[in-house]
Amino acid sequence: MNTRPLPMQPCPGSNAAHRRWNTWFPPAGTQRPLAGLAALAMAASACAALPPDPTALSLEELMGIEISSAAKKPQRLLDAATAIHVLGREDIRRSGATNLPELLRMVPGVQVARIDASRYAVSIRGFGNRYSGKLLVLQDGRTLYSPLFSGTYWEAQDVLLEDVERIEVIRGPGGTLWGANAVNGVINIITRQARESQGTHVEAKAGSLENGFALRHGTTLGDGGHVRAYAKLDRHGPLETPTGDDAHDAWHQARAGFRADLRPDAQDTMTVQGDVYETKAEQSVLATSLVPPTTAYVPDTARSQGGNLLLRWQRVLSQDENWHIQAYVDHTRVRDVLHEQRVSTLDLEWQHRFRLSPQQEITWGLGLRRVKDALDGSFTVSLDPDQRSTLLYSGFLQDEISLRDDLSLTVGSKLEHNDFTGFEVQPSARLLWRASPTDSVWASVSRAVQTPSRATHNVQMNLAVLPGLPGVPGPVVIGVRGNHDLKSEELVSREIGYRSQLSADLNVDVAAFYNTYDNLVSLENNPPEFSPVPLFAKRFDNLMSGKTYGVELSGNWQVNPAWRLRGSYSWLQMRLSPKVGGSGQLAFGNEDGSAQQVLHVHSQHNLGHNVELDANLYAMGKLVALGPQAQTSVDSYTRLDLRLGWEPRPGLELSVTGRNLLEKRHAEFVGDDVTASVIPRSVLAQIRWTY
Repeated sequence: MNTRPLPMQPCPGSNAAHRRWNTWFPPAGTQRPLAGLAALAMAASACAALPPDPTALSLEELMGIEISSAAKKPQRLLDAATAIHVLGREDIRRSGATNLPELLRMVPGVQVARIDASRYAVSIRGFGNRYSGKLLVLQDGRTLYSPLFSGTYWEAQDVLLEDVERIEVIRGPGGTLWGANAVNGVINIITRQARESQGTHVEAKAGSLENGFALRHGTTLGDGGHVRAYAKLDRHGPLETPTGDDAHDAWHQARAGFRADLRPDAQDTMTVQGDVYETKAEQSVLATSLVPPTTAYVPDTARSQGGNLLLRWQRVLSQDENWHIQAYVDHTRVRDVLHEQRVSTLDLEWQHRFRLSPQQEITWGLGLRRVKDALDGSFTVSLDPDQRSTLLYSGFLQDEISLRDDLSLTVGSKLEHNDFTGFEVQPSARLLWRASPTDSVWASVSRAVQTPSRATHNVQMNLAVLPGLPGVPGPVVIGVRGNHDLKSEELVSREIGYRSQLSADLNVDVAAFYNTYDNLVSLENNPPEFSPVPLFAKRFDNLMSGKTYGVELSGNWQVNPAWRLRGSYSWLQMRLSPKVGGSGQLAFGNEDGSAQQVLHVHSQHNLGHNVELDANLYAMGKLVALGPQAQTSVDSYTRLDLRLGWEPRPGLELSVTGRNLLEKRHAEFVGDDVTASVIPRSVLAQIRWTY
């Protein structure tokens, strides 16, 4: 979560360049894996070979890192009345990850399960599935959430990781500030300003599964202006089937973009940025037909294309007052054997922050979003109507009140109007007690909603064609139908948390939550239809409710000047039940679709002579995923990744990363609309040069 180096004591005679650190203290009961990592790291070197850095942060100073996602304003991490974790630039560099989902594995409380080479299920606090519609993902203020199918297409989301400043992850509802669908969490990807990425950066990678190349160059734009542009190519080979054969899931992507930051005067800053991309991802997708083969997984290549352009203007009127206006356009297109979808988004946002009195600060804003979509479907999946334009407008108000020097209360609400359910209200109240300069306790109560999508309203999906049923001659179609009367899923969340700098070399972060859900989308029986063949379809409805509760613990431990450990443990329980007349079948995911227990241990060790050794250990509990035919168990697994990095000269870095080193292969999820693959052991070599 740090963004600057931590102080290290150099070994005598060393001239190695100093590096930044970020890891967490491991929870009790994990001594065996920690002992193994400790032995591996300590055997290599007994001290750090790093010179002191006058700008370095200690662990105590890490609690003062500035974040912006929790309150839509800059604030210290220690002062955030929510469960939030930050991955900084050094965390990203030393992770060994090459894409966003793999990077998010490092965040406490985030569950990442790989489906195939390009597709992932990323979730927070339960309800894990491919799209994870209760998780809102943003990049620089632009939503990556698909309004068509309620979720994030991770196979189409990418960024040059070198240009990411930090990733802020909120575990828990964020609807008061971020709006609908920020139910169980918010992931906010924040890229660096152009002035911080000047010069030329080149990186290349090659390995047993993937290879790629990226180029970025930054320069000045006269007085007070900077710009950068990048281009990157990535290719990923196929993963494996359970028998060890190559899966049909190889993919490649081409992406390019730019960012320009202008400062016309002391008060104003302007940002213009944009991206274009094209992705081709092989898949085996479930297709149905009235002629043989009636139901089968069909080899196919999905093609995704898109582009976006964003403009943001911010004015700082004083230390206590500023405003900004932001606008972006986004267009995506996805084609495969089943359908072609096109979605165009226009989004406008205004936000104003000012101090009403010495004890009261107001943040408020207005928003307008227009989405136009079209889907050319097939017998397997279609929408009725196949084109639609929707309008979302919103306003929010948040009031932060200082009750006394060590106690503050933040209350607010978002009011949105959408074309599916009308007005939605998402209030919250958060209390923060600064028990000491190094300790804070917080508690919150929030309401958030997940609104229906075009798919849940208008979809016509045929999942199987059977030769017949008892008393019903074939062919017989089994399907799912949308529901125009669908309501929003509702969450009421109660949370409590504690952060502490226990000592100069140890800090901890604990959060507990109790969530109650209503109007969860379920699958209910429809009356049989005969047009032109017998159709037995289920419809989407709101006949489920439930609760989830759990605890998340994470920490940082500076073992010695050369070695830092980070650890986290999360425990989750889900209890879902049908409402009167309900079938008890959740439409997206299931009660056991997320692991109950997850343990992470991360070690970062400077070995001297500009050499780094990093280890990431993930222990994931068993889960049950929902496939097209039935629920299938995915066994628990333990994954170990090791990275060895070397900087032979300033700006030049070489590294080798081994992934999934404990097993030859393992499964992480079950496919529903696509066949899932198993993840094999792999190795990757990278070179990065900045000049």
